[in-house]
Amino acid sequence: MDINELLQFIGDEFDFDTDGIDNSTTFSQINFDEFDMIELVMSIEDKYSVEVPDEALEQIVTIGDLLNYLNEKL
Repeated sequence: MDINELLQFIGDEFDFDTDGIDNSTTFSQINFDEFDMIELVMSIEDKYSVEVPDEALEQIVTIGDLLNYLNEKL
């Protein structure tokens, strides 16, 4: 998976423009709260058949963190 695919997925799932978002963008910078993160993870688990345990989710702060995690698991 590359950054563009991940951003497209996030933009589609949450219906917002991902222009200007990159690997170093934190989820808090794009106003994701705990519930948004849970919804995102559930969507990712469904689409990509990968599990993101709570322990891993706690370590995911940036878009790049999520991308790296997914690339390790896919």
